[in-house]
Amino acid sequence: MSFYKCCFDGYQDTLYVKRQRQFYRDSEIYGTIDFICGDATAVFQNCLIEARTPMARQYNTITAQHRELESLPTGIVLQNCTIKATRDLEKLNNVTTFLGRPWGIFSRTVIMESYIDNLIDPKGWVEWIGLANKSVVSRQPYYLEYKNRGPGVVTKGRVTWASVTTDPNIASDFTIRNFISSDQ
Repeated sequence: MSFYKCCFDGYQDTLYVKRQRQFYRDSEIYGTIDFICGDATAVFQNCLIEARTPMARQYNTITAQHRELESLPTGIVLQNCTIKATRDLEKLNNVTTFLGRPWGIFSRTVIMESYIDNLIDPKGWVEWIGLANKSVVSRQPYYLEYKNRGPGVVTKGRVTWASVTTDPNIASDFTIRNFISSDQ
């Protein structure tokens, strides 16, 4: 499935990328908690992704990927996107926003070549509360950042289970051609 110049406007779970291969280009996604979520093999390219003001005592998480089996080719890739706050969220300074959290044991999310504004917590990513109780051995999320830019890309202080790379060979696995087999 492909989506071009679409707008997905919601709050929690705005866009559920449930299954199969999906490609989103030049689209806008607005939300609060896990607003891009699911277990599809999905690439978002040149998209505007804006976190909005959540309910009281909540924080924002942009992604929640749900891969439960390591053998599945699924994951969420944000490439050349703009990640920022809506105007109403910009006015507040007490709302924490994370790039995402692992919904599944083998969750996989890659953010590459994107602009990340200063709304992101220095930890970058946050644990899924239900997964925090599972043993460290059983949880193996794959969270990767590659050549992002902007004030939110300071990776000092990131969680230990996420990675940052400058290796283009690693990043090439997550391009539309390789990750969702776009030539098919």
